[in-house]
Amino acid sequence: MKNNKLEKDLERVRINIYNILAIIIVIIPEYFAELIYSIEGSQHKAILPNEGDAWEKDSELKLSKMNIFELRLMAKRLSIHGYSNENRNSLIRRINRKTKNRIKWKSIKIGTISKTL
Repeated sequence: MKNNKLEKDLERVRINIYNILAIIIVIIPEYFAELIYSIEGSQHKAILPNEGDAWEKDSELKLSKMNIFELRLMAKRLSIHGYSNENRNSLIRRINRKTKNRIKWKSIKIGTISKTL
Protein backbone atom coordinates (compact mmCIF):
# COMPACT_ATOMS: atom_id res chain seq x y z
CA MET A 1 0.00 0.00 0.00
CA LYS A 2 2.81 2.42 0.88
CA ASN A 3 4.65 1.66 -2.38
CA ASN A 4 1.51 2.33 -4.40
CA LYS A 5 0.94 5.67 -2.67
CA LEU A 6 4.63 6.55 -3.05
CA GLU A 7 4.50 5.75 -6.79
CA LYS A 8 1.43 7.98 -7.23
CA ASP A 9 3.18 10.82 -5.39
CA LEU A 10 6.31 10.38 -7.51
CA GLU A 11 4.19 10.40 -10.65
CA ARG A 12 2.48 13.62 -9.55
CA VAL A 13 5.85 15.22 -8.75
CA ARG A 14 7.24 14.13 -12.14
CA ILE A 15 4.24 15.68 -13.94
CA ASN A 16 4.67 18.92 -12.00
CA ILE A 17 8.37 19.03 -12.88
CA TYR A 18 7.53 18.52 -16.59
CA ASN A 19 4.98 21.32 -16.38
CA ILE A 20 7.51 23.68 -14.81
CA LEU A 21 10.13 22.76 -17.43
CA ALA A 22 7.63 23.36 -20.22
CA ILE A 23 6.87 26.80 -18.83
CA ILE A 24 10.56 27.66 -18.46
CA ILE A 25 11.71 26.26 -21.82
CA VAL A 26 8.78 27.10 -24.11
CA ILE A 27 6.28 29.60 -22.77
CA ILE A 28 8.58 32.22 -21.22
CA PRO A 29 10.91 32.54 -24.27
CA GLU A 30 7.82 32.67 -26.51
CA TYR A 31 6.43 35.51 -24.40
CA PHE A 32 9.73 37.42 -24.57
CA ALA A 33 9.95 36.96 -28.33
CA GLU A 34 6.42 38.28 -28.79
CA LEU A 35 7.16 41.22 -26.50
CA ILE A 36 10.37 42.12 -28.37
CA TYR A 37 8.61 41.81 -31.73
CA SER A 38 5.77 44.09 -30.63
CA ILE A 39 8.22 46.70 -29.29
CA GLU A 40 10.25 46.61 -32.52
CA GLY A 41 7.14 46.77 -34.67
CA SER A 42 5.79 49.78 -32.80
CA GLN A 43 9.01 51.73 -33.38
CA HIS A 44 8.86 51.38 -37.17
CA LYS A 45 6.02 52.57 -39.31
CA ALA A 46 5.06 49.93 -41.84
CA ILE A 47 3.84 52.49 -44.38
CA LEU A 48 5.65 52.57 -47.69
CA PRO A 49 6.31 55.94 -49.29
CA ASN A 50 4.14 56.99 -52.20
CA GLU A 51 5.16 55.81 -55.62
CA GLY A 52 7.09 58.49 -57.41
CA ASP A 53 9.01 58.83 -60.63
CA ALA A 54 11.54 56.23 -59.53
CA TRP A 55 8.77 53.61 -59.32
CA GLU A 56 7.74 54.41 -62.89
CA LYS A 57 11.26 54.33 -64.31
CA ASP A 58 12.92 51.50 -62.39
CA SER A 59 11.58 48.11 -63.41
CA GLU A 60 13.22 46.41 -60.42
CA LEU A 61 11.12 48.53 -58.05
CA LYS A 62 7.97 47.54 -59.92
CA LEU A 63 8.96 43.87 -59.72
CA SER A 64 9.75 44.11 -56.01
CA LYS A 65 6.20 45.32 -55.40
CA MET A 66 4.65 42.27 -57.13
CA ASN A 67 3.78 39.08 -55.29
CA ILE A 68 5.06 35.67 -56.44
CA PHE A 69 1.88 34.90 -58.39
CA GLU A 70 2.17 38.10 -60.42
CA LEU A 71 5.87 37.45 -61.01
CA ARG A 72 5.14 33.96 -62.32
CA LEU A 73 2.45 35.30 -64.65
CA MET A 74 4.92 37.84 -66.01
CA ALA A 75 7.57 35.15 -66.44
CA LYS A 76 5.06 33.06 -68.37
CA ARG A 77 4.29 36.01 -70.66
CA LEU A 78 8.02 36.56 -71.21
CA SER A 79 8.50 32.84 -72.03
CA ILE A 80 10.96 32.23 -69.21
CA HIS A 81 11.38 28.49 -68.77
CA GLY A 82 11.49 26.94 -65.29
CA TYR A 83 9.88 29.92 -63.58
CA SER A 84 7.73 27.74 -61.30
CA ASN A 85 10.83 26.37 -59.53
CA GLU A 86 12.34 29.78 -58.89
CA ASN A 87 12.15 31.68 -55.64
CA ARG A 88 11.07 35.31 -55.62
CA ASN A 89 14.52 36.95 -55.78
CA SER A 90 15.90 34.81 -58.59
CA LEU A 91 12.65 35.24 -60.53
CA ILE A 92 12.96 39.03 -60.23
CA ARG A 93 16.56 38.83 -61.52
CA ARG A 94 15.55 36.65 -64.48
CA ILE A 95 12.59 38.85 -65.43
CA ASN A 96 14.74 41.96 -65.15
CA ARG A 97 17.45 40.40 -67.32
CA LYS A 98 14.91 39.23 -69.91
CA THR A 99 13.24 42.64 -70.17
CA LYS A 100 16.62 44.38 -70.57
CA ASN A 101 17.56 41.94 -73.33
CA ARG A 102 14.24 42.59 -75.10
CA ILE A 103 14.75 46.35 -74.90
CA LYS A 104 18.27 46.01 -76.33
CA TRP A 105 17.06 43.71 -79.09
CA LYS A 106 14.19 46.02 -80.05
CA SER A 107 16.44 49.09 -80.09
CA ILE A 108 18.97 47.28 -82.29
CA LYS A 109 16.21 46.11 -84.61
CA ILE A 110 14.70 49.61 -84.89
CA GLY A 111 18.16 51.05 -85.52
CA THR A 112 18.83 48.64 -88.39
CA ILE A 113 15.40 49.29 -89.92
CA SER A 114 15.87 53.05 -89.80
CA LYS A 115 19.31 52.70 -91.44
CA THR A 116 17.86 50.74 -94.34
CA LEU A 117 15.17 53.37 -94.91
